[in-house]
Amino acid sequence: MISYKKNYMKYLHKWLQFIIKRFNPFSYSVMIFVFFGAHYVLYLNFLKQKILFDFQTILYTTPLLLAVFLFFFKLRLFDEVKDIEFDAIHHPERPMPRGILGKDDILNATFIIIVLEILLFSLYGLWALVSGVIVVSYSLVMYKEFFLKKWLRAHLTTYAVTHTFIVIFISTTIFSALFDEPLTKISPDLIYFSFGGWFLFNIFEFSRKTFTQNEEREGIDSYSKIFGKFGAVLLVLTMAILSIVCMSRVIHFTVSSPLFLWLGVIVGTGFLYAIFDQPYLAKTYRLIAPLYIIFTYGVIIILQF
Repeated sequence: MISYKKNYMKYLHKWLQFIIKRFNPFSYSVMIFVFFGAHYVLYLNFLKQKILFDFQTILYTTPLLLAVFLFFFKLRLFDEVKDIEFDAIHHPERPMPRGILGKDDILNATFIIIVLEILLFSLYGLWALVSGVIVVSYSLVMYKEFFLKKWLRAHLTTYAVTHTFIVIFISTTIFSALFDEPLTKISPDLIYFSFGGWFLFNIFEFSRKTFTQNEEREGIDSYSKIFGKFGAVLLVLTMAILSIVCMSRVIHFTVSSPLFLWLGVIVGTGFLYAIFDQPYLAKTYRLIAPLYIIFTYGVIIILQF
């Protein structure tokens, strides 16, 4: 019994190491909370209801929030398995190449998470269940890299946008669960909002793989290699503008204004990095640009009502 307990605690410690290294609890929790919160605020706005933080509201929304959290965690796990051969060469310091967790450990966990996801979505009715099955199915096809692994990995931008496209599905699944309606009955304005989320998450993907000339590594693709430094910054700018255009269907002008201000900070930092090609400017840019996701959803929560 004592030996079993020790092994169990040791196994939990391995998962804790993995989570800290590859799924930062604080940053991911903040991102997921504001992502979900913005959807809930828009749902209440469509019903013309005020935000209430009472026990009944928390009880109602917690299973759906947990399902969304598990969804993003599962995507992280899938990425770890997909990249294990690449990481063994280029990132041997990461948990899986180091042998902290094995492929079977990750895949067993993802199976449990998928079952939990579907069960949690089903609590919100038939249409939420259907939407949940759709988003889970897309995630599984993503895991198989759309059965085009070799071709997709040779086309970094296409690889990125086909994978971030899943944000649209999880976004519409949240709306389907909250409204208890099929995807076909959800307001077109909310569908536009979901597409805006897709563009936002592209910002994260494009900015995190943008480097100075000295930071570029042989065998590792980047958007700065493909489009050049200025091109990579303009790509992020395009995604940000498209996100605002799509989301403007459901958000007030008072929400759009601060988004453009923060976008100005991103563009300014990006152009400084592109002009001077200094690592500290590139690191600042890579830090600021992904924060635009949290900033956007956070501003919607604060200013939408």
